[in-house]
Amino acid sequence: MCTIAILFGVAESPVVLAANRDELYARPTRGPEVLAHTRHGAVVGGIDVQAGGTWLAIRADGRFAAVTNHRAIDPNRPASLKSRGTVVRELAITDDPDGYVAALDPRAYASMNVVWGDADRVSVAYTRRELGTLDTAALPHGVHVLANDRLGSPGFPGGDRLHAAIDQVLALPGGRRWAMLESQLRTALASRERCPIDQVPPSHLPQELARELTATCIYSPTYGTRSSTIAAIERGRVSHYLFADGPPDVTPYRDITALESP
Repeated sequence: MCTIAILFGVAESPVVLAANRDELYARPTRGPEVLAHTRHGAVVGGIDVQAGGTWLAIRADGRFAAVTNHRAIDPNRPASLKSRGTVVRELAITDDPDGYVAALDPRAYASMNVVWGDADRVSVAYTRRELGTLDTAALPHGVHVLANDRLGSPGFPGGDRLHAAIDQVLALPGGRRWAMLESQLRTALASRERCPIDQVPPSHLPQELARELTATCIYSPTYGTRSSTIAAIERGRVSHYLFADGPPDVTPYRDITALESP
């Protein structure tokens, strides 16, 4: 997952998630399915076939967890590192998510940003393998867009445009209600707007590729937006769970809320 917006305490539903997963096209993936059955209900998420984890998992009672990679050049990354996607899968299942995160060894995984919570509380953690650090924080009510670094980090124009689009609809009469908000989220997640070439943030990548990565919905020869998710979480349940199994500018969303049912 490369961009995830978390609307916490600002919409009709206590939590709304809007996320695009960006990945290599060659990496095999399956769409959302039941990952586990717990005493709190089913845990549903997509499958990274290569490593067995997931980028976003939602439990039937409203618990969710997601991960974004940390933007970093790591030429000495050990092949033995654990999958970051397994953290998401296990975090959505455990009865003690805060304890689970606190016990993570940041050197055992490539650096990542993890967000988890429910209708009452949302938290974020940043693990940095190179430094051996793990920092966590509870999120205040508001709109938060997590890309490939800490919340609020510069250099992610696609995330900034997503944030602005959400702020815009929330300010409209009725914009906090699901019907209007969902429509705006679909449009914002499908945006292929890119920065002008002279405004592309500094990058180690070739300039044209770096420019492509400034869109919210990304296309490039080998890498791009593989799927998109929009979900609404209430206290004790998931009221809406939509999934597009492809770039959302050309792929319709399917309603998969029923997967959360017993």
